Amino acid sequence: MINDYENTLTDLIKLLESSRRAAARSVNVIMTATYWEIGRRIVELEQGGEKRAEYGAAVIKRLSEDLTARFGKGFSRSNLQQMRNFYLEWQICQTPSGKSNLDTEISQTLSAESNLSTLAQEFPLPSR
Repeated sequence: MINDYENTLTDLIKLLESSRRAAARSVNVIMTATYWEIGRRIVELEQGGEKRAEYGAAVIKRLSEDLTARFGKGFSRSNLQQMRNFYLEWQICQTPSGKSNLDTEISQTLSAESNLSTLAQEFPLPSR
């Protein structure tokens, strides 16, 4: 009876630890996809501006203020700039030509509705 209990306890501990690691990985993948998507939308918004540099800085400043007011920490100007850069860099790294097959697929997916789960599949993170 004690052996059965110890085996069951050990199995439950392994199950819970494994589940927690899997959940953390899932959250990390979704957050990575979210940051990429935020960067994409910032770039698209900037491209609508006439004076790109000035407009881009103003957009990021205002987004930072509004998102921080709504969600708290994590949306400083430098964080939003990093999200923007992440989007731009990921595109560049996809193919030697600088064109991203991923970007085309993601744009088609997100045009109907924002589906971060689908997008997250494009950002496999290492499992530990």
